[in-house]
Amino acid sequence: MSHPREPVGEWWRDQVVVLHRWGRLVLRDEDDSVHQMRVTVRRLRSVLATYRPLLDAEWSEPLRVELKWLAALLGEVRDAEVLRRRLRRWAAEHGPGPTSVDALRAALAERQAQGRARLLPELDGDRYRALIAGLADGLRWSEADPRKKALRKRLRRSWRRLAVAADAVGETDDTEERRRRLHEVRKKAKRVRYAAESLGGVFGKDAERLAKAAKSVQSTLGDLNDATVMIMTIGQVPEPDDAVRELLQVEEAAAEDAEERFASVWKKSNRSKVHGWLDP
Repeated sequence: MSHPREPVGEWWRDQVVVLHRWGRLVLRDEDDSVHQMRVTVRRLRSVLATYRPLLDAEWSEPLRVELKWLAALLGEVRDAEVLRRRLRRWAAEHGPGPTSVDALRAALAERQAQGRARLLPELDGDRYRALIAGLADGLRWSEADPRKKALRKRLRRSWRRLAVAADAVGETDDTEERRRRLHEVRKKAKRVRYAAESLGGVFGKDAERLAKAAKSVQSTLGDLNDATVMIMTIGQVPEPDDAVRELLQVEEAAAEDAEERFASVWKKSNRSKVHGWLDP
């Protein structure tokens, strides 16, 4: 039987290859490339955070900083992409016509263009190449060689943080605060998902089931996040007209729908069948 570090290390190497490939496709402006590259960065960041005490800090900490830098660059472009897609979908249903939606569309296009203007030179620069080289070295564990028990403990810690965050959602009736808490749940669900994915070669179907459950939570709250960001963006329109107000109503309804779906998604995910194997 292979040591647990071997399948985790193989997963890591695969993700680094994927990251580099998506980076090349971003430079070529391939469809969905920014999104996929950003997801891969999230995977790597989540694993470094989850296994932090088990890793060589001199190797992992600088990489965490650099991955955060890259994530911020990708996020500028991707967030604008998402909002523009939502706006196009809404506009397709309402037909052409001069409204203040046009100003919003132009502002988002400019935001995306500016983000790409910052991102692309970096993807062809020394800092990015140094990051890829550091990641390609492979996971460097600390002197305490990780065993299955230690890896499961780290994943259990992430799951419990998710559960605590999910339970806290129902403790407030304030819409803004509740959505802030749901955003925290989403971030913790991503960490659980990606850590569980990295352990698929160690814990098999147990890890796969946990990753799937965390993904369902993440996806539901991703819908909420997209609607919330659009609501905030609409709020920046200087002279909203009826079209913008109608768009705002649509996004508010989408946010409320995602909130309602979260309760049932979390209930299904928070079952002993999903996470019971994490207990010591």
